[in-house]
Amino acid sequence: SKNKFYERAETTCKRKKGSAIKCNKPKASATATTYTNKDGCGPCAGETKDGGCEECSTESCNKIPIKCVQGTDGKAAATDCTDVKATKCSQPKFIEYTGFSAGNYACGACAGDTKDKTCEECDGNTDDGCNKPKETDADFKCFSFEFNKSKNKFYEKAETTCKRKKGSAIMCSKPKASATATTYTNKDGCGPCAGETKDSGCEECSAESCNKIPIKCVQGTDGKADATDCTELTATKCSKPKFIEHTGFSKGNYACGVCAGDTKDKTCEECDGNTDAGCNTPVKTGADFKCYTYKYNTTSKTYSQADTTCKRLSTSDILCNMPFAKNITEEYTNTDGCGACTGETKKKEQCKECNTALCNKLDMS
Repeated sequence: SKNKFYERAETTCKRKKGSAIKCNKPKASATATTYTNKDGCGPCAGETKDGGCEECSTESCNKIPIKCVQGTDGKAAATDCTDVKATKCSQPKFIEYTGFSAGNYACGACAGDTKDKTCEECDGNTDDGCNKPKETDADFKCFSFEFNKSKNKFYEKAETTCKRKKGSAIMCSKPKASATATTYTNKDGCGPCAGETKDSGCEECSAESCNKIPIKCVQGTDGKADATDCTELTATKCSKPKFIEHTGFSKGNYACGVCAGDTKDKTCEECDGNTDAGCNTPVKTGADFKCYTYKYNTTSKTYSQADTTCKRLSTSDILCNMPFAKNITEEYTNTDGCGACTGETKKKEQCKECNTALCNKLDMS
C-alpha cells in the first residue's frame, strides 16, 4: 500500500572461512522487481545491484535509517539519519507563551539533561520525521512589569511579544494593585499567572495588551473624589474644567482622556496621567471677594452698578476694575468688575484698578 520496503527482522548470516561480511538492502526507490533478495545476507541478487539494491560490508550495516528533520529552524524536509542505530529524533521544546527554546532539530536523543526542559524527543520512523516544528498561532503582545522597592508597587517595564501554539488562547497576566514581589512572580506578562498566585497577587485577561496598568484620574463633576483607575486602558491623559482667573471654573467634568472637541485650553485643561495619582486634581482657590460691575446705559447715559462675586486662585490677590471716570463710556470694555483692565485700557486711562474688596466704586457725582 505504501510501495516501499520496511525492515522485517534481523537475520543471522552464515559464511565460509575467509569470506567477507556482506549485507544488502533495498534502495529508497526500490520496487518488488528491482530488489529481489529474500533476506539481507550477502550480495545483491542477480543484476539488481545499482538498480534497486545496494551492498555494505559491516555487521547490520543494511539497517534502513529513520528520518528526522535536521537543522536549525526545522524548515528542511526530513532526511535519513547517518547514524543507522538512531531510534529517536529531537527538537527544541516549545514553551507556551515564550516560544522555541534554543537548540537544533536532529537525529538522536536530547543532549545531556535537556529532555523535557529545553528539548523534546520522539520515536523515529523510516517514513517521515516525527520532529517537525510545532504549529504556532499569531504572536500577540502583553506588558511586563518590575517591582519598585521604594514605592512598594509594580510598574510597567515594556510591551513584550508572546508566542503560542496553534489554537492556544491569548492570555496576559498582571499584578494586582496590592501585589508584592512574592505574590506576583511572573517573569513577564505573557500567559497565565504563575503557580498559585492567581487571585492573590495576580490576575489574568484574554485580549492583546489587556494587562496594561491604567492611569488614575480624578473623575466626576466636582473634583472631590479620589483618583481612580481609568476603564479605558489606552488613556494617557486626564482632563478637568479650566479655572478662569476671577471668573471661576468652566463647565465640565473631571475625566479620563483628552479634552472634548476644541475645548482644550479654552474651558478644559489636560495633563499627563500616571498610575500613582490623578494629575487632574482641582486647582487650589482663595477666598471669594466682591467687586462692583458697571454697565453703561446708552439711553440714560449713565452707568448702572451691581456687586459681583469674584473667584481667584489661592496665590492670586484681590483685584477689581472700573471705568476711569463716569464720562468714559464705550472705551471701557470690561464686562464685569473682577480682575484687571482689558487690553490697553488702563494705559489709555479708560479703566483703572484697585486691590481691596468693593474698592472700585465709581464717583457718579
